[in-house]
Amino acid sequence: MKNQLDTICAISTPRGNAALAIIRISGNETLHIVKQVTKTKVSLLKYNKMYKTTFYESERVLDEGMICLFKAPKSYTGEDMAELYCHGNDFTVSQVLESVLKYCRLAEKGEFTFRAFLNRKIDLTQAEAVGNLLNAQTKQAQKAALLQLEGRLYHKIKSTLDKLIELRILFELAIDFIEEEVPEFDSDKILIKINSILEELQVLINTAHDGIIAQEGIKICLAGAPNVGKSSVFNAFLETERAIITPIPGTTRDYLEERFSLNGYLIRLFDTAGIHESDDLVEQIGIERSLDIIQKADLVFYITSPDIDEKTNDDFIKSLPQEKTIKVLNKADLLPNRAMIHDYVLCSTITKDGLNGLKKDIISRFKNIDTELESGILTNARQLACVKNSYECLLKAKNAVQNEMGIDFITFDIQQASYALEEIIGRVSSDDILDRIFSEFCIGK
Repeated sequence: MKNQLDTICAISTPRGNAALAIIRISGNETLHIVKQVTKTKVSLLKYNKMYKTTFYESERVLDEGMICLFKAPKSYTGEDMAELYCHGNDFTVSQVLESVLKYCRLAEKGEFTFRAFLNRKIDLTQAEAVGNLLNAQTKQAQKAALLQLEGRLYHKIKSTLDKLIELRILFELAIDFIEEEVPEFDSDKILIKINSILEELQVLINTAHDGIIAQEGIKICLAGAPNVGKSSVFNAFLETERAIITPIPGTTRDYLEERFSLNGYLIRLFDTAGIHESDDLVEQIGIERSLDIIQKADLVFYITSPDIDEKTNDDFIKSLPQEKTIKVLNKADLLPNRAMIHDYVLCSTITKDGLNGLKKDIISRFKNIDTELESGILTNARQLACVKNSYECLLKAKNAVQNEMGIDFITFDIQQASYALEEIIGRVSSDDILDRIFSEFCIGK
């Protein structure tokens, strides 16, 4: 980000024709700028109240609209702020913005929220939640973002961090007064405290997958041999002819991805190339990509059909991750006796049988996400990496205590565990991490 002492402005609503558009201003020169572009005696205006005004460029009238002033530190950014409401004609908005830009600079992506973070109006998890809320496509993603913005994750991290800092201070004081007569540590009590923190960190790690799913969607891969109807199932889920279907085996030579909402969850559905031995180079590349998607998927539907023999099915299933695989027998309308089939979800894209059952299976696998979101869970890979780092450092500290190693070693590992958690909420963060997070925001937020 550029100089944070600068006063900034930006259009905070989408460009194009609309009833209204909003231009935000934040910084020490806010009131002066409002006075210049509206010719209003701002000293007579009350904060957090709307006023009718006229926008000018020098003496030329640009538009009529409204203004609202916000006083530091009780504003979104923690600085003096103003919002200018003008008519949403793109030409008019641009002219008002140009008039404002004579006295300040254009904000960078996410700079308003970045200033809110710097001024301690929000922590880093809440800043990330703002970005997630802007990009939410489903009810689950929206809920996850709102709960994180509310501070659920922050309070959970802070609770664990407070215990870790208490432990850290104990050892740091011992080092500071190492020449004094300091009572010996009770290793058993120290280990109890460390184990308690490790358990809390492990819960965060265990539930992180569901938090990431809430934001990024459930990745479902349709896998199987060629010509078993994977693309038909793909189209049936989407209720559109997205994938090309022919009687010729190997029609799908690369994967397809489409997204749709199911009961408030974002579903990322992958139709993959049929997996089999092939001498075709293009087909081989498609099969390799399919195998990679299978490993990264949250759920795998193994699709087969009545004309595939049992041994082929068994061999294929053994190669799949068992804990996340659902076996699906497609073309069930061709079966002479359905009672003979075990452990398979019967499905027919012709009669539409079984599709609702597959959808229920998806929801049942992830039904705990709602409860976990309420308690506060990690929602991205950055947060997860920090918690894993903290866990590993604290585990080293535990081993150091058990092996009666020097106090310096124990203290260092506990400090590193603490720093890793502090990075999640932004107490300790490198510039490149902050730049990466806020660069994903739109200008004006």
